[in-house]
Amino acid sequence: MANFKYIEKITTSKELLDTIKSEIEQLTNYTFNPAAGETQEKSTWTVMTDLTKKDSASGKTSELVLKGISKINTETKEFYVKFVNPGFTNPKEHSSLTVQVLTDYNATAKTFATEGHPVNFEWADEKFVVNGKPTDRTIDKPVYLYMNVMNNRLSLVAVGDPAVHFEDYRKSFLYVGALKPFKYNMDDVVGNIMLTAGAVSTEPTAPIAPHDYGQYTSFGNNTLQMLATKSGIRFQKHYPAFITQAPQPGKAYSDSKLGDTGLLLEPQGFNASAWTRRYHLSPIYVVHGYDGYRGSLDACIAVSKNNILHLDELIIDVDPSDTTKKHKQEVYRYFDHNTEQNFMNYSANVKMGVAFLKEVRY
Repeated sequence: MANFKYIEKITTSKELLDTIKSEIEQLTNYTFNPAAGETQEKSTWTVMTDLTKKDSASGKTSELVLKGISKINTETKEFYVKFVNPGFTNPKEHSSLTVQVLTDYNATAKTFATEGHPVNFEWADEKFVVNGKPTDRTIDKPVYLYMNVMNNRLSLVAVGDPAVHFEDYRKSFLYVGALKPFKYNMDDVVGNIMLTAGAVSTEPTAPIAPHDYGQYTSFGNNTLQMLATKSGIRFQKHYPAFITQAPQPGKAYSDSKLGDTGLLLEPQGFNASAWTRRYHLSPIYVVHGYDGYRGSLDACIAVSKNNILHLDELIIDVDPSDTTKKHKQEVYRYFDHNTEQNFMNYSANVKMGVAFLKEVRY
């Protein structure tokens, strides 16, 4: 498979944007296996150096703008992702970024005609206190970064270093870029850009001016923020759907006659199927309340959190009849994302983790 790169790094909150910037700049071609009949694919991600800014005191990147190109068949869409680190000006915001999708760049004015609602992305509880005092976590403390880069999208997980404090760190998931479309909507390119990110802080209750896109504006934490619907309405709320058992009692639909409809799980014994010896994994589909099902997160899957540990690896056998894949197995890295605000909150089962592609085996 010659269309992705998996990255693991230990960086700091201060250097996080420099780390992402460096990885994108170094990525010119994706690794491929010519013996398996694969051909080399070039990376289409670029750093917008004229829009990227540095902190005057430290010299570290404080704002980073990446340009991506989504391509489905012969149709392409340019989009931009802006990351801003507020920790350089506010020490209390030591473990967060704001992330924004932008389109229609005017190179002369260095402005964008379309700007999505900024989305908060956090990997620690910045308001956590012990005996009335904050923890030792600062912008200089380590952050674990796990990232999968594909031309159509970025998916990553940032984790505040648990060694600083065991209670305030979070495992936070971010996805930005195109969905994998169904075979029936391979022309869905122009509005097919999505952003979602985990956060601790509560989402806004009303859109921030000038990013008000109506009653259903997505803030990108508990919902999935899509660039446009089929009819062209910008940055509306979309929701995840996946194949799952019922959530645990207390997290399920409560029926007036049946009561809590959750599934009672044996806490130690609910693991792989007793019949197949396999764990259940599911694509994460994206759904709009009117447009319906649109596609799925590319190379990202939903995984039940029962009896599986953060950073476990899951091996999937490729269907032999799938002639589009030259490899025989796919290895996914599992992440027990646990931010208070995340896109699973409005799903059929809030007790689901995520995993994205780490490697392929031939």
